[in-house]
Amino acid sequence: MNVTAKPLPLEGVRVLDLGQFIAMPFCTQWLGWLGAEVIVIESRAHMTGRKAPPFTSGKEGDPNASGYFNFLYGAKKSCTIDLTKDAGRELVRRIAAKVDVMVDNFSTGVLEKLGLGYDVIQKVNPNIIMLSCGAFGRSGPMAGAMGFHSAVNLFSGVADVTGYADSHPRLMGGVLPDPMAGGYGAFAIMAALHHRNKTGQGQFIDMGMYEVMLALIPEAVLDLTMNDRDPVRAGNRDRVKAPHGIYPCGEDDRWIAISVDGEAEWAAFCKATGHAQWQSDPRFASAAARHANADALDEAVSGWTRLHAQADATETLQAAGIAAGPVLRTDELLGHPQLRARGMVVSSDHPVAGRFEQLGLPWRMDSVGVSYRRAPMLGEHTREICIGLVGMSAAEFAALEAEGVLS
Repeated sequence: MNVTAKPLPLEGVRVLDLGQFIAMPFCTQWLGWLGAEVIVIESRAHMTGRKAPPFTSGKEGDPNASGYFNFLYGAKKSCTIDLTKDAGRELVRRIAAKVDVMVDNFSTGVLEKLGLGYDVIQKVNPNIIMLSCGAFGRSGPMAGAMGFHSAVNLFSGVADVTGYADSHPRLMGGVLPDPMAGGYGAFAIMAALHHRNKTGQGQFIDMGMYEVMLALIPEAVLDLTMNDRDPVRAGNRDRVKAPHGIYPCGEDDRWIAISVDGEAEWAAFCKATGHAQWQSDPRFASAAARHANADALDEAVSGWTRLHAQADATETLQAAGIAAGPVLRTDELLGHPQLRARGMVVSSDHPVAGRFEQLGLPWRMDSVGVSYRRAPMLGEHTREICIGLVGMSAAEFAALEAEGVLS
């Protein structure tokens, strides 16, 4: 547990989380870290996230030992309710009446079939803020279409502009649309909370994941709509900067990212690398020339980087004021001194999964704090939510438990 002494910006805000894989769990974990009370509705009959690997060694299959779940459900409360039962759905409506925010990313129409759509929930909680996230949103001709990260990536157009020159479209990252949608969702919810604080009005937020991804390529959209010009895939190259790319270092499969902007930086780069003659080389004498001879330039730069270790090349270029950095493997990120110095790496102690580290919020604020806490055990807070929040009697709780509603 890592809770700061500073006030938490979302303290007092309560969130009902009906989200599934990655996008909404990512969103509500940010809200929980900022102090919101996030109530996750789970069911032992339909565990999705808790069945996802990797599991703590020796505890494969244990719903409390899922690395995926414990990575994305920190600072939340677990309430087990069987939504296939009428009494379970009614209980969720009773919880919804007590919250400020409700989120889901079921397929379009599922929440309505469960009797938990916005039209129903708004009647029991008129000022609620509800965010519903779908691959293609909840309106329009594709509202009923389903799609995971690959489909979202493709329909957004991002894959079309991503890839090497004269090659096919490429997907960016395994599940990139999900955390991006989660981040946008958290921002939208906080904007809605701000609006409600000023006006008293709640709202329904219809978020399409592919629209979130679309925000990555505004230049391509503008170029197509304004100039009727299709985007050109250019690998790691840039329209303005050169050299700009990923270059091999002296060690096996080690790389460095380098970006040089303008003549002053180019002069500094040539000096730092010991190749002052590049400045007078007609192929590289101007930005236009460097772009026109990008292949030769990349070959020349690679010739220098291959002679140096990744760390040495990075230090040399950064000391000269050049934008350069090592391409890190994921297993190197948590140990990186810059991330650790900024408090980006946080740890949790879990009663089943043990101690593990992960990346926290990607920003720091002077006036408010954060609350990094472990993920909940399955059903850990069911009694607290039902009796403490909803106001259920012990007898009613026992009856629902006996009927299998709270499982």
